[in-house]
Amino acid sequence: MKRILFFLALLLPVMLSAEDLRVAHVFSDHMVLQRESLVPVWGWGEPGKTVTVQPSWYKGKTASVKVAKDGTWRLDIETGEAGGPHSLMVKSGKQSVTLADILFGEVWICAGQSNMEMPVSGFGFQEVEGARDAIIKAATYAGKVRVFDIKTPKCTEPIDDVDATWKRASAASCAGTSAVGWFFATALADNLDVPVGIIVNPWGGSRIEPWMTQEAIDAAGITAEERAAIDAIEEKPDRWPETPELIWNGRMAPIAGYGARGFLWYQGCSNIGQECYDKLQTSMVKLWRDSWGREDMPFIFALLAPYEHGDANGRWRPHFLEVQLRSLKTIPYSYAVCTETIGNRATVHPAQKKEVGDMMALRALQSVYGQNLGFDIELPELKSVEYLEDGRAKVTLTHVWSNLQSISARRIVGFELAGEDRVFHLAEAKVDWDGGTIYVHCDEVPKPVAVRYAFRNWMGANLEKTMGIPVPPFRSDDWNL
Repeated sequence: MKRILFFLALLLPVMLSAEDLRVAHVFSDHMVLQRESLVPVWGWGEPGKTVTVQPSWYKGKTASVKVAKDGTWRLDIETGEAGGPHSLMVKSGKQSVTLADILFGEVWICAGQSNMEMPVSGFGFQEVEGARDAIIKAATYAGKVRVFDIKTPKCTEPIDDVDATWKRASAASCAGTSAVGWFFATALADNLDVPVGIIVNPWGGSRIEPWMTQEAIDAAGITAEERAAIDAIEEKPDRWPETPELIWNGRMAPIAGYGARGFLWYQGCSNIGQECYDKLQTSMVKLWRDSWGREDMPFIFALLAPYEHGDANGRWRPHFLEVQLRSLKTIPYSYAVCTETIGNRATVHPAQKKEVGDMMALRALQSVYGQNLGFDIELPELKSVEYLEDGRAKVTLTHVWSNLQSISARRIVGFELAGEDRVFHLAEAKVDWDGGTIYVHCDEVPKPVAVRYAFRNWMGANLEKTMGIPVPPFRSDDWNL
């Protein structure tokens, strides 16, 4: 008899929890719902019972669904134009949950590793430029910016919920959240004049594989050798995630489908040297879009910033940027943001997070929201190189008509020339009066056959176009150097 009572005592909390009505944590007070959309709401309750959702903006109307056998329920509701605050009541039998201070606006999901994770308050001795000003002014965005920070640990199996709640903009929520995400959100809120919600979900040091399912990796079209290299990675319990699914299971799967406009991604440092990274990124984005049920969700990602990576003259970072940029051709509705002029030789975490957030916001404003920015935001690419009789290389880029500039009195840093010996030497460069042509010269290379720009881990490269849009690394050769 005692054993039976002991068993019932263990079972009682499970029985009670099965009857409890609850909604997923991503639905909480202060949340932002994607405006003018059909968005899902989900949770748990007693199987067979009816769950009724009554949004305040429905003016007395409701939406209902029966709880499934596994205790889950899910239904879609329509949202209106930007604004609020609204409320939402969920009922089942005598139980009810009410969510308040809901805004309609734009929702973006921020993911990646430490450069996306780096909070406005900085990392230890590594600061974020403009942090003090941002924290002081944060409360002024209380009615417009909301933050949902996910901190779930590694998960070997998918979980159904996360332990987090939406927070209004404040000094504390600003200081503790992603600097890139914060500056993106405030820039968007200022320009669109609508509320903005960011789901902040990065993990410093993480590789791309933990953000994906095993099936997504299998579907990436990589070679057997590349797959074997992934399988050979050993997960270390006291470190960041490196192996498949560990982040997907605990941080993406539980919120998959939450009404959102798109994704922001700042990752890659932990995958430098991986030639198939573009294929993995392509498959990851497809996984995310399929899970959200929208194949056109914008994907805005940042290229790795300059950093010495153990050898300032090494070239593995620019080689990896070429791989990152390849994914633009395989991921529809994807856009790259260049960080070439904001790197720091001494740290992999540049302080200029506002520049990254602002550039992501500019890209979203033009390519997602259809705004005319008044200037060409597209990243320049090498168009042509002509080697002149006087030893100069005449370089022409795309998307720079009459607007090339440099940040140090037009003294351009970052160019190299090589002759038939394939030895590169630092070169001088000057923008022609037309603002779209660059002449490159080096006394040590009288007959150049190849030109490169920003093609080392760290060079202090400084070529920009209008509005401070950095020119990404490029090269005219295909040498494996």
